[in-house]
Amino acid sequence: MGFAMSASTVHLNAPEIHLGAVSKTRLTAFWNHLTLGGYYWRLYHHTACGAGVFLDGQKIELMPDKLYLLPPNCNLRTWSGGAPEQLYIHFEVENISGSRAHLVNAIDLEESGCVAVILKELHDCFAAENCPPARRKLLGLSLVTASIAKLPPEAFSEIDCDRRIIDACDYIRSNIDKEINLATLSRIAGLSENVFLRDFKSQTGSTPYQYLLHVRYTQAARLLQFGNCTIDEICYSIGVNDRFHFSRTFKRMYGVPPAQYRKHLQEHSVFAE
Repeated sequence: MGFAMSASTVHLNAPEIHLGAVSKTRLTAFWNHLTLGGYYWRLYHHTACGAGVFLDGQKIELMPDKLYLLPPNCNLRTWSGGAPEQLYIHFEVENISGSRAHLVNAIDLEESGCVAVILKELHDCFAAENCPPARRKLLGLSLVTASIAKLPPEAFSEIDCDRRIIDACDYIRSNIDKEINLATLSRIAGLSENVFLRDFKSQTGSTPYQYLLHVRYTQAARLLQFGNCTIDEICYSIGVNDRFHFSRTFKRMYGVPPAQYRKHLQEHSVFAE
């Protein structure tokens, strides 16, 4: 029997997911006292006990039998008393934001069905010598999608995202090596500066400057871990002209200076792009 799609077929558009890092490292004392800020979601799986975050002053351990999702701008402090391997994914979900009441979302792997299966495949991919990078990214995307779908409705909220704000965010991500100011962004969005500031913060959870800062320094961290650029070259590539200012801001955001960050991750990463 044949099947013909009628002209009135409804096409459902799923939210776009933008992957940042899909990686695996071994935690040490380096993971003490970081602040997990930024505009992106974080997915964590620890292979052993010994590290976690502080939530409202309480020490929360990220356990190996659970997968954890932390929403954007969670601003949680970290702690590490052991050396577990950490699989982590940084990602954005267009039109979906996290809830301030659910900053640490735990998914029980024994009850998660497909999430546990995909997670194991991703760990196996890291362990394999010749796993193609494309497969690692596809598994990361699958894991993110399945995990978000497992969250209770109250753990996230859908945002009626304005295309003009999305265009401004896209411009920031594509032009981090250039000077970007409020006047430029509000002109791209076609809004007055005051309206643009209000709408940008309501839809991203941060000011345009904070968003730009995190985009720039997330890229810097990625280049430090996976690239061979000098620190001066990294500064230039993200539009920061003062190396001292770069190092000071990087340390404030990541807890250690850029050179120490690179040394730690290159020594302890299970996988490097």
